[in-house]
Formats: sequence, C-alpha cells, structure tokens
Amino acid sequence: MATVANKFLWGTASAAYQVEGGWQADGKGLSNWDVYTNRYRITVPAIGKQETGNVACNTYSRDQYLRDLGLMRELGANAYRFSISWSRILPDGTGRVNEPGLAYYSRLCDDLIAAGIEPMVTLFHWDLPQVLQEKGGWSNRQSVQWFRDYAAIVIRALGDRVDKFITFNEPFIDLFLMEPSAQNIIAGRSPNATSAQYGEQATPMHHWILASALVTEDFHKSGHHGMIGVALPLVPMKPVNPESAADRAAATLGDGLVNRWWLDAVFKGTYPADLIAVLQKHNPAFTVPEADMAVIRANPSDFLGINYYAQAYAREDALSPLGVGWMNTNPDEVKMFNGPVRPDELYNLLLRIKREYGNPPVFITENGAGFGDFDEVMQGDTVKDPLRTDYIRRHIAAALKARTDGADLRGYFCWSLLDNFEWMQGYERRFGIVHVDFATQKRTPKQSFHAYREMIASNAG
Repeated sequence: MATVANKFLWGTASAAYQVEGGWQADGKGLSNWDVYTNRYRITVPAIGKQETGNVACNTYSRDQYLRDLGLMRELGANAYRFSISWSRILPDGTGRVNEPGLAYYSRLCDDLIAAGIEPMVTLFHWDLPQVLQEKGGWSNRQSVQWFRDYAAIVIRALGDRVDKFITFNEPFIDLFLMEPSAQNIIAGRSPNATSAQYGEQATPMHHWILASALVTEDFHKSGHHGMIGVALPLVPMKPVNPESAADRAAATLGDGLVNRWWLDAVFKGTYPADLIAVLQKHNPAFTVPEADMAVIRANPSDFLGINYYAQAYAREDALSPLGVGWMNTNPDEVKMFNGPVRPDELYNLLLRIKREYGNPPVFITENGAGFGDFDEVMQGDTVKDPLRTDYIRRHIAAALKARTDGADLRGYFCWSLLDNFEWMQGYERRFGIVHVDFATQKRTPKQSFHAYREMIASNAG
C-alpha cells in the first residue's frame, strides 16, 4: 500500500474536467460539461465569452503532470486528491472499458506513489457521460446502477494502490446549483433555479446518496482494506438578522438542505424531516422507499471529506428557492468569490461534526480562496496574493486547533495547486497557489504556495 498508517495528509485537490484537457484524446467519450461548454457556450452568461475545459491545465499530458508533481514535492505535499473522468473510462457511460483512459489513471497513481505522494481518488466530480445525461442523468433510477458498475471498474483497477476513495463531490453544488442553472441557460431562461426545480432535484439527490451507500457496501465486500467516504460542501448558516424568526427559520432550512441532508444520511441513516416536508410541497411525487433507507443506514461513510470555503448568512427571501436567500449575503468589505472569510467557523464546524455525528474521521478535502486580479499580482518570479496567503494560514490554524480539541481530523487539502477551469466562470476566477498562464501552460508559484510550504514543514510531525 502507498500509505503510512495514521500520518497526517497535507495535499492539494483538483477535478478532472477542471485540469485535464485531452477532451477527445485516446477514445474518451463526451461528458455533459464537454457539451455544456462547446455546444451550449455555458460560460457566456457569467463571463461574456465562451471558454471550455478542452485544454485546461493540460494535465492529461504526462510530461506536464510530472512537472506538476515536482511542484507538489517542492511544496512538501504527501497527498493529492484528483477525480476520474467517467467518460474517459466508459465512453458510452456503461459497457465497454476504454483501456487507454484507465491506463492514464493507473500511471498517474504509480507516478504519485513514486514521488512519495498518496493518491486520493474522487469517483465523481460533476462530469457525467453525455450518453447518460441524455437518458435522464441522475433523475433516472438506473443511474444508481450505472455509478455502481463504473465505480467497481475504477476501484478494481486502482484499489491495490489507492487507500482512500471518495464517491461523490459536493452533491448540493452540482445538483441544486450547477445542473438547474445549466438547464435554464440551455433553455434560454434566467440561470437562477426555482423552488420547483429544487423539488425535482430531490430525486437525483436521493439517487446519489443511495448510490454512495451501495458503492460503500461493494467496496467493503470486495475485501479492500482502505476507506471510502464522501466530500460535502459544508456551509455554516447563520441568520442575517438573529432577532428575526423568519431569518432563523431560513437558516435552519438552509442548513438542512446544504449540510444536514447528507450528514444525517451517511452518519445517522435518516433524512431531515423538516427539509423533506418542504421539498415534497414542491414535488409531491418525491418519496423515499424504506428499502433504500435500510441500505443507507447499513453503509455509513468511513470518513467525511469537508469542502469548506465560507460561512453564509441566510434570510427569508420569497424570490430564492425554498424561500432561503443566502448566495449573495457577504458583508465583508473585501469580498472573496465564495463568501465571507470566517476561519473560526471552520473550527466550529469541525467541533459540530465531533459533537453531533460521532466524531468520524475527517479530511478537509477542499479549502481555498479567490479574491480577484488585485490579489494576483505578478512580481518577478512569483505572484503576490496576500489575501489568499492570509486565508490559508488562518484556516489551517483553525483546523489544527479543532484537531487539538478532539476533532478526528486526518488531513488538509488546499484548493487548488493550479489555477484551473472554474465551471461557469471559466478561467476568470483563480484559486490556485500556482499561477497558470493558460496560453503557454507556464506555472509560477504564488506567495500562498510558499506560505503553505512553510506551514506543512512546521506541522509535518
């Protein structure tokens, strides 16, 4: 095995569509995001121009990713979280395996291990084979088996070298933000999701939770000695006006939608009753079979991946889905792309997981920041990004304090090593600790890279 028992993981994270490129290389099939960006120009409403992940950071090139592994070694990282492109493995979504695609990930794992870097593999990070998208995607009950079959192929191929797998990344963001917005743009409507769409998305969310449980069951039945978990976008919710009962109720419902739904499912085997009741008002047909819940209860996640960026302030808002407005409530004078900067809330979140969910093993699978061009100033052979640097330092300190206070924290992954393709925002938003010139693929470490290296070195024991 590639790992050393109980070592703390210091790493960076990425996703296939955001970094790989090679969108039609070596027999890869089309994904929904290939189609979104190339056919439907999905980035235009947000940034005014078409951008795609066709090349991205070019990490499908081994020559390129080996140079990036050199940067990881310079950083002092001992782990790297990346995702698998489903359509690179199964061009038709099911059936025939594309061996060159599987060989790419196998070779990447070997190269990581040779560099002293543990691979952590995410099975699904939003890029669904287009063939399956056209069959209804995650709304189709068959998607549970599609994913189960795909996961078995990947785990069988890589499980002798990978100790930690993640089934799904950020369910709420993909299913309730990205997918409805994409479909609205394609239909020529406002990108903003509606309450009715949230009600409809309850079904695919349940399919994700059930699929994750079944793959967890399969993983352990097949004899793997590693761990399998899920990476959730956890967002502490506070009312805009604590004195307002309506705002407090909005924050509670928002917490149910974004946080408690998956947490309750994978660690308690239940769904939040208050949330389900609201979703069923908008989708009366949504029901959860007891047989499904029995499977979910029987197969809790081995660990929790936390993707934490910011706290949110929620308020009652009739124009927002389910009446919960929280996406644009950032009171900070200098605004981060992802919301208000609150490292203390990461500490509180980790202690909440300890207190309310049995203190499972936890990895911070994403944490990072982007503020805009004013925090991305090229100076000689580095990029000055003092706000990101401060953000990373303070959040690592908060996480380690929670660990000292009893949270079972086992690793921290910064998002991200490289500037990359940020979905509907294209290349306009940079989150990397390494600057990427997308025209030349030149990499330039930033101030935050050097700060993170110092923090790893000072906490490596």
